[in-house]
Amino acid sequence: MNVARVVAAVRRRVPTWAIPLVVAVRTRVAWSRSAVRADARAQMEFLLEHTRPEADLDRVARDYVRYQVRRGELRWHPELITHLEVEGIELLQEARDQGRGVMLNFVHHGYYDGAFASIGRHGIACRMVVYPYMLEPDAPVWLQQHVAVACAGGGTAVSAAIGTEGMTDLLHRGEVLAIASDVPGRTPMSFAGREVLGSFGAARLATDTNSPVIVMTTVEGPDGPVARLHGPFEPKDHGSPKELLEALLAIHERRQLEEPEATDLPLSRWGTVPVAVP
Repeated sequence: MNVARVVAAVRRRVPTWAIPLVVAVRTRVAWSRSAVRADARAQMEFLLEHTRPEADLDRVARDYVRYQVRRGELRWHPELITHLEVEGIELLQEARDQGRGVMLNFVHHGYYDGAFASIGRHGIACRMVVYPYMLEPDAPVWLQQHVAVACAGGGTAVSAAIGTEGMTDLLHRGEVLAIASDVPGRTPMSFAGREVLGSFGAARLATDTNSPVIVMTTVEGPDGPVARLHGPFEPKDHGSPKELLEALLAIHERRQLEEPEATDLPLSRWGTVPVAVP
């Protein structure tokens, strides 16, 4: 057993009552490192510089480090994040019952992995599109656990290597297909007051297959994280895939700016628009 698996085994054995203490200690240790503080500030500045310039960046950055630490610990205690309340589950059920495929759109914010599992416990197994390396046998142990959490409710991780044709086929077969929009792509878009490059995949596939789109977000409720579903968004009600994408991103942007610290590595989620050299 390698070191990573030994560490994972130890983290699984941390009693539930001790998790807040572990998170507090690990957060304090992480925040004491200048490199961690600088990265956290940069991550939060990306979201807040043009949208909430009055925000206390140091406070939000520390909250971000705490959230990242807590996310990392709860991954090893899936029972705490795979039975979330799902607000709006009837929206997804009704969309699926139309007999068409459904696009479940999300971004990397909050406990999205636990949200997929929680949706599955309502009898809706999602097909979640992931990077191919996430399914390799030599993927990092923590990443394997991340995928396992998302699939805990009966869903299946699908390699992006199947391409547009494979994803189109899944939608035509009536599957619920989960695709993130905050992945580096070639589509110019505006997010958090910045011009970035993101993925057009969810909006384009939904339009091409006439599949309704349900947007998935997570929020912190009084009793813990809650998965929240929005929609449905019918492609025919939007003038173009671009307009559909803008409607989806508006929901995600609003949620991220409400709780920026819950965003997972925002700097790695978007491509950079090249700056013209005079």
